[in-house]
Amino acid sequence: MYLVLRDYWWLFAPAFLLIIFETVWMNYIMAKAAREMKWLLLEIKVQAGIEKGPQIFEHILTGLYAVRGGAIDTDFDIYLKGVVESYFSLELAGIDGRFYFFMYVPEKMKDLAEAQIYAQYPQAEIKEAEDYAKVGPTDFPDKNWDIWGAEMILDKEDAYPVRTYNQFQEKITSELIDPIAAFIEEFGKHNPGEQTWFQVLIRPVDDYWKKDAAEIVAKLIGKKIKKKTTFFTGAKKDLSDIILNLRFAPFEALEYKKEELPNLPESLMLFLSPGEKEVVEAIEKNVAKVGFETMIRWFYIGRKKVFNKAKGFFSVMGPLHQFTSQNLNMFAVDGRTKTSAYYVITEMRKNIRKRLLVNRYRRRDFYQRGFVLNLEELATLYHFPTIGVEAPQTPRVQARKSESPRELPIG
Repeated sequence: MYLVLRDYWWLFAPAFLLIIFETVWMNYIMAKAAREMKWLLLEIKVQAGIEKGPQIFEHILTGLYAVRGGAIDTDFDIYLKGVVESYFSLELAGIDGRFYFFMYVPEKMKDLAEAQIYAQYPQAEIKEAEDYAKVGPTDFPDKNWDIWGAEMILDKEDAYPVRTYNQFQEKITSELIDPIAAFIEEFGKHNPGEQTWFQVLIRPVDDYWKKDAAEIVAKLIGKKIKKKTTFFTGAKKDLSDIILNLRFAPFEALEYKKEELPNLPESLMLFLSPGEKEVVEAIEKNVAKVGFETMIRWFYIGRKKVFNKAKGFFSVMGPLHQFTSQNLNMFAVDGRTKTSAYYVITEMRKNIRKRLLVNRYRRRDFYQRGFVLNLEELATLYHFPTIGVEAPQTPRVQARKSESPRELPIG
């Protein structure tokens, strides 16, 4: 291989450069297109004492899923205009001890988003708000402010689900232990000068991730699968067969060796342990619902006189730990994005990461590939608090404001 690359590198160089160009170009054109879109930040307040749980938010997400495929007509839109599939940002903010629900939406999708919320929460109050993310610096180091944060990833493949609201039921009373309460409690501990921002960017996707899940399930249950043959592996096998049969060619017809699968049962499902069966069933249940490509980005920002890195870290990582399922999946910090650095030129690297994280958050960048969460997982992660959540620091609609606008199309 080394000799081939040494002597014929010029054959591979154009393809390699084309891949680099395509990556750089697509990142540039998609970021440009996203920034040219007009966006609105909606603050959402729901009435106190409602008895609706996370599953209600699934209906809202189902309505938002309807935008899939509406922005892109041809490949021309993707590769020359940089058009990306419409997406939304579901946001939580803890500002000086108060807790807020926001939704960042394309201006052209405002009516759709409002309609889905009013359909489930007719007495909700929705209003356009100034962008809270404009507070604080965009360059670091800063003499007054500091931050700590990261983007999140899944610990395993998308097919493995995180813990969802059905697993938050109290065993004796069957009451829901609302996972959003942990965010409200932690964000409510902030003092003046401390803030935590948390965004969940979502974009509807097709069923490509379900095909990956089917392969994982097949592997877990030991199902017979014929290995896919690529061009190179197929050519290698054909060449090998020809060489081995050349000595017989003058006298006999060429015979190609047929690949035989091991003599195993069609599935080993009956032989799996209870824990292994639980994993398989969880994956199959997970892919039964539609999915959204997702990106989670957050950071804690505070004035230096009150900045507490540990407090900021646990204000998000503590609540996120609720969604951990030991034998399935969990949220993990993406080490490439966290605002920490070790060993070499640490301060400069930390400041670069801080600048990148803050600016990506403010722009709601989502032209990179995320991970997939289904409706149930997303509704567990982000929803309006249920009746049992004590949250005096959360702005609520205390009385009936108005009916939902009659002209809004409710999907």
